[in-house]
Amino acid sequence: MNDRENQTLHVSVIGIDGSGKSTFAASLPMLLAAEYEMQAGGAGETYVVNCPEEDHLTNGFAPEGIPFMARISTHLKRWAKRFTNHRRIYPFLKVPQMMAQDAAARRMASKWSLDCVVSDGNTLLSTMGRAANYLYPASEGEQSFAPTPKDLAAVLNYVLDGKPVPEKTATRMPNLRPGRWLHRATSAVGLHSVWMPDVVILLKLDPKVALERIHDRGQKIDRHENADDLAQTHGRYQIALETMRRVKGNHSVITIDVNGKSPGEALQDALAALRPHILKQKALKQDSKPLGTTETELAGGGIWKKVFNPRYVFSYFIPRFFGGAWREPFFPFSKPGKRFLKEGYSGGVMKEIYDHDPDKAGLGAAIFQGYPLHRAVYDRLKLLTANIELELEKRLRSQDEVAVFTAPSGFAYDIFRPLENIAHRAPALMKKVKLIAADLDPHGVLGPELKARAAKVGIELEFRQGDLTEAGFRDGCAADGPFDMALFVGLSSWFPKPATLSHLRWLKDNLKPEGRLVTDCFTPAGYSLSGRYVGYKAHYYSLQRYRTLLDTAGFDGLKAKAEPGRDAINHVVLASPRPAHCQSNNPALGVEANNLTDSVPLKTEIHVSRQFGHRQEATSVEGVLNGCV
Repeated sequence: MNDRENQTLHVSVIGIDGSGKSTFAASLPMLLAAEYEMQAGGAGETYVVNCPEEDHLTNGFAPEGIPFMARISTHLKRWAKRFTNHRRIYPFLKVPQMMAQDAAARRMASKWSLDCVVSDGNTLLSTMGRAANYLYPASEGEQSFAPTPKDLAAVLNYVLDGKPVPEKTATRMPNLRPGRWLHRATSAVGLHSVWMPDVVILLKLDPKVALERIHDRGQKIDRHENADDLAQTHGRYQIALETMRRVKGNHSVITIDVNGKSPGEALQDALAALRPHILKQKALKQDSKPLGTTETELAGGGIWKKVFNPRYVFSYFIPRFFGGAWREPFFPFSKPGKRFLKEGYSGGVMKEIYDHDPDKAGLGAAIFQGYPLHRAVYDRLKLLTANIELELEKRLRSQDEVAVFTAPSGFAYDIFRPLENIAHRAPALMKKVKLIAADLDPHGVLGPELKARAAKVGIELEFRQGDLTEAGFRDGCAADGPFDMALFVGLSSWFPKPATLSHLRWLKDNLKPEGRLVTDCFTPAGYSLSGRYVGYKAHYYSLQRYRTLLDTAGFDGLKAKAEPGRDAINHVVLASPRPAHCQSNNPALGVEANNLTDSVPLKTEIHVSRQFGHRQEATSVEGVLNGCV
């Protein structure tokens, strides 16, 4: 199985007869292409490949041909239908047909580099749900052994991964070796016809309603299309879903109640439910790595290939040995270091940095946490907490409501710590807070934790999962504005420059005139060379350059207050929207002064800020009139 195929999201649709799963599975790829600009395929009654700009495969249109296994599946499906009422023959045709369909789905993913493939059923899941109809049909009063989800999970782990079956389960199950052999044999010849999907969608329908729909079709009714057998299938699907949860996790199961819904309404529900999975899938694509990560494999020994690179050793490690470089080879020997090598600067790694206790850290963790960049991140949280707390409390005591927007939110330590401090002193003020948090959250872990923390503090929280670079997503966030405060922290180094400028302009437009932006920037210190040599793509801003960027975006960038951490690697910056009447005569710098000419020089000076009380670098403009800068 190639890497590109591994990056395809595989979705299987299941449901009892009459639930509309065939139509659903055939239509969903088209809507995924339209809604999420994905390359999506469908495998089932029909085979389709829909892309935002064009179709590659659909009924009556196959310019690149149809996968061979799709043709096999189609022929076997016709034969299986002829023997639907023969309970001993049908399974021997239906199972190979499903295996061929699943193999075709995998082939389609590889051939067209698809982002998502939607299948009408799945060999393993469909067998779990439908087998009893033919082995022990409820309509004929036969009693059957119903394996538990734990039993089935053990069977799947054995068939797919070769894990031993617990003795208690083995005594209740038939001989499983043929299933394991079949999986290995088909994989060996490249068919990949026995696998579990990433996500399963169950179309939930009352068996009585399903039976009415079946009769309304005016077609020949199969022997298993009766109330008892449909109810039996529905029950077995519930066991299959619980098995799926045990193997793939709770997030892998989506249930859509289609009772009383039109096909379009059910499909819309599916599009919404699939959104977190799609965002995660996009983040895992090779050409769309999560921000703060590198395409270079650093875990599992990959870091040593970089450490012994001559450029890394002689251009960075030796010259900057005493500036913190000596710590990097020790990263693989600590828990946070191992996590960093695997995940990059993910939300989880940032949490490790924020939560660490210097007094309790082991030697390896202490070395990792003492790295200059990580120390700067730790210091940044302290600076953010102090300044946001001051700003928030002042507004909460003078306003009826304070709307705060933070994106990317991560675990939102920078806003929750100030809120928790204020709540300790004045809990009644929390009723005034409306927090809008947005993040890509590809693993779906941030939303639940943020909601739990918000409930504990007593504030109103709206969590939005999406990509900040997408205009449509930002427009949706703007509906909760305008904001009193906006946080743009930790992303200026990772965002592409056009996206950074665009987002800063969007924040300026969605802040109240008296609102406040809290942001930060990283300078090109020694760690930046190390990051470059191991594959990180980042942007670095001196405080002067970042102020100019803010000013160009419409903030009072040259007046923005800034405070550095102990190593001056990171600066926390507070800026306000520039008054609309202040116009710039220097478009290159974005400086807002009616009487400022291009010849006015900039100078860098050291001064003491009243706001922060720290020595810092700032930019001033000589000759600026009217207090615009």
